[in-house]
Amino acid sequence: MSSVLEDNWKPISGPYRGYDQRGTPEPEWDLVKVGPGTKMGEYQRRFWQPVCFTSQLTDVPLLVRILGEELVMFRDRSGRIGALHKHCCHRGTSLEYGRIEECGIRCCYHGWLFDVDGTVLDTPGEPGASRLKNAVFQGAYPTHEYHGLVHVYMGPPELKPAFPEFDVFKVPGLKFYPSAVTHRNNWLQSFENNMDPFHGQFLHTRISPHFGDHYLVLPTVEWKVTEDGRGIYYTAVRRVDDERLWVRLFHCIFPNYVFVASLYDLQPEEPYFQRTFYARRVVPIDDENCTFFSWRLAMDEGEFSGGDVTRNGWNSIDIDGQVEQPTYELKQRVPGDWEAQTGQRPIALHKLERLGTTDAGIVRLRQALRKILAGQVPAALPPMGEGSLGSRDPENVYSSNNVLRVRKLADPQADGEQTRDVGRAVIGAVIEADAAPAGTRRQLIIDKLRRIEARYA
Repeated sequence: MSSVLEDNWKPISGPYRGYDQRGTPEPEWDLVKVGPGTKMGEYQRRFWQPVCFTSQLTDVPLLVRILGEELVMFRDRSGRIGALHKHCCHRGTSLEYGRIEECGIRCCYHGWLFDVDGTVLDTPGEPGASRLKNAVFQGAYPTHEYHGLVHVYMGPPELKPAFPEFDVFKVPGLKFYPSAVTHRNNWLQSFENNMDPFHGQFLHTRISPHFGDHYLVLPTVEWKVTEDGRGIYYTAVRRVDDERLWVRLFHCIFPNYVFVASLYDLQPEEPYFQRTFYARRVVPIDDENCTFFSWRLAMDEGEFSGGDVTRNGWNSIDIDGQVEQPTYELKQRVPGDWEAQTGQRPIALHKLERLGTTDAGIVRLRQALRKILAGQVPAALPPMGEGSLGSRDPENVYSSNNVLRVRKLADPQADGEQTRDVGRAVIGAVIEADAAPAGTRRQLIIDKLRRIEARYA
């Protein structure tokens, strides 16, 4: 006998009604499936995706899995990086057992030699007059190495975009520390977690003491999809004390870019536009696993200080609560993002969720992705053309911490309205500065924030 839930996905109200809530609806497949030919998978393939550390390319091949495909990564002896389909196009042997040579990789089974672009360079078992090697190719993808991470482009060759740049990457003296953290869950529930600022107060502060006390204050939050539809951000405003407001901006760019402002204690001197310190990609391994590839952005002192950059590496990061706890007991006693997101099932079931006020960002993010997959947001696809690194203007990132001197009003309702107005003024100032000449944007934003302070003095 089917339950009511199986019929219409609405559980019956009332206590002890588990019997009526046993059905399992289908996931929202368009958003979560990432293999070849799927809507989300083809969208993700239009972008350069990080797949491994540069340091992982040694004198033996590296087997990786991304977007449901298995690839063999290697650096040949001439220094070029290859990303080839796992199985040799001759007889299907895995190239993870191949031998790296001066120009490519040689299959262990019959010695076929493949260049980094998939060209067959040698078929030693064939007769000298054989033209077989001119008629077949090994599946291969373009690669790009950038600040310790190797990226691959897995989309249509004729649509390959330039490698992206962001304004924050241009800060003089900035250092990049790569990290990677694997999750046993679908990519979307990890990506959309970034539009849920309220989980920080509970999971990271009240349940598990990962973040500072200033996160205990529930923020006033507003979410918005960018005007071009290719990103989403939120503004979260909290009171630090009776004299100061903390305005935290969080910015994601589709399909899977995440920019995280500092999570450490606020600096003694109030920061104006303290920019993102983590640049992340939530990269699907397959439908039920993903990897957070990140750069920890750091400087010896100043805007990007804090934390311990030496903790960044493979399944290691200097943000507590991101990596799987080593024991089941610790998972129960001190859960973090890994436990919360993996605990949503390997693929979260949207039809079983009962969304509330705090989930408005999740709703907007999913709506935005549905519009993109429906072909309604042309700007969400990267511009075509080879290009070169830096051939386009760097894209501006909004994520930041901003502390403004705004005195608390005696009337709670009036203070709440003031808090919301300040948040809107700050994000407005940041977006208005998009047109600023390169190298002047941050100072222009700081000047605007000071004028906002003066307005509320």
